[in-house]
Amino acid sequence: MSVVRWNFDKRHRCPACHAVAVDIGRPVSWRVYTCCRCAARFARWPRLAWLLPEAGIRCSEHRPA
Repeated sequence: MSVVRWNFDKRHRCPACHAVAVDIGRPVSWRVYTCCRCAARFARWPRLAWLLPEAGIRCSEHRPA
């Protein structure tokens, strides 16, 4: 699955479906996040995603136990 660039004005929202995907802490530019609604992966630098650590789902409602 490819990684897309996050929204610069609303980093906590998924760029694909606009769900609040990161509400546990502030999004940091050196991680790859996964949307809890549509499973889209997004990061500040999508071309470097293979080097960045995976943050996974960071939504308090849908995070894995």
